[in-house]
Amino acid sequence: MNNFSKIGLILVPFLASCSQSEKNTPLVVEVKNAAGGGSGEQVFELPLPEQYTGWKLKHHASEWVKDSEGRQVLLGAVSVAPGSSESLVIVAPEEVSNAYTQDRAHAELSIRTGGEWQDSAYSADSFSFEEVTAFTSPSQLTDHSYFLRYEGPGWESDRMGYRLYLDWRNAIDVFVKTNDNVVLPDVGQDGYDSYHSLSAWGGDALKVGKSLGVGALGRQTEAGVMHFQYVDKTHYTLVSNTQLRAEFDVIYEGWSSTDEKTDSVDVTTRYRIDAFDPTTHISVSVSEPSDNIVAGLVAHDGMQVIKSQQGEWGVVATWGSQSILTENDNLGLALFYRLDQVEEVFEGEYDHLVSFKPLTALDYKILAVWPKRSSDVKTADAFETYLVNKLKMFSDPLVAVY
Repeated sequence: MNNFSKIGLILVPFLASCSQSEKNTPLVVEVKNAAGGGSGEQVFELPLPEQYTGWKLKHHASEWVKDSEGRQVLLGAVSVAPGSSESLVIVAPEEVSNAYTQDRAHAELSIRTGGEWQDSAYSADSFSFEEVTAFTSPSQLTDHSYFLRYEGPGWESDRMGYRLYLDWRNAIDVFVKTNDNVVLPDVGQDGYDSYHSLSAWGGDALKVGKSLGVGALGRQTEAGVMHFQYVDKTHYTLVSNTQLRAEFDVIYEGWSSTDEKTDSVDVTTRYRIDAFDPTTHISVSVSEPSDNIVAGLVAHDGMQVIKSQQGEWGVVATWGSQSILTENDNLGLALFYRLDQVEEVFEGEYDHLVSFKPLTALDYKILAVWPKRSSDVKTADAFETYLVNKLKMFSDPLVAVY
């Protein structure tokens, strides 16, 4: 299900029978980028023989994580030009410099404490929060309940941050960042309005309104797109939170498009973000095929719409003054989809919509780019070039030989 841009591997058999002296010898991996691949920093997963467990890249950021199948793999980042290759050295952990250990990814959910529920609002004298790794939404939770810090889970890389409204709206919002640091643990600690203004770390940049925001799921009906007005239970689980990767699951039990529950399905959605990249990778598991599941990208008036296809992937994106932090503040938003998983891309009332085929496994990606932070994406044309490069990365990932 999780068809992320993983590195390809060709394993040489003699590695399995290395002597003890050979085990202490640095391992060299040649990473190749096809002529049709993308350029720029790419995060990859690298399975290694057991004797190299714990070893890391000597001159690049890396760490050990569990992949989507539960295997321990080395996660690394490297930039290899299309049509060329680069040799990476893997060494014992004591030989790795601390220069490559910065925390660049984070995910979290915090609940408010010290108060009590009064109907659909949580009332407390102060803003005190507890971070949780697992959570089930209480039945009274709705929009503006003042219970979840910034209203749901947040996740970030060193490039961009996002949040998901963990209520019936189920929309994805954007936190732009002014620096590479992890900032979300401090956001919203002083109340529910502070992050709506531009501060030293950044701010909540997007007007979501009645849309799905940046790439959230909905159900297409004759009455328009239904969000999560009809869902039995919603669960959150933190999956991983390491220096280069953060991921979490949101599980919806009994999601329907009407109160008759005739098309009820259970949905598990995994969100993953990696360092050096604003891209969020989203994988979806559906209990039964459904022919009305969509993902949406907010459609603000006056934005330039960009559509493109490359290899196995397509993208619908917008560019323009759609940041609410300051006047004439441009923002680029994008929703990437697999061509073989999508029926059509069309315009809804509030969103650019991607309609999925009736499948039980889907995966797609989203990103936001803030020109005030990005050094090379300042115009709509540059944003389109950036998106095409991403499509090339997704369709033609790196390959390693050792």
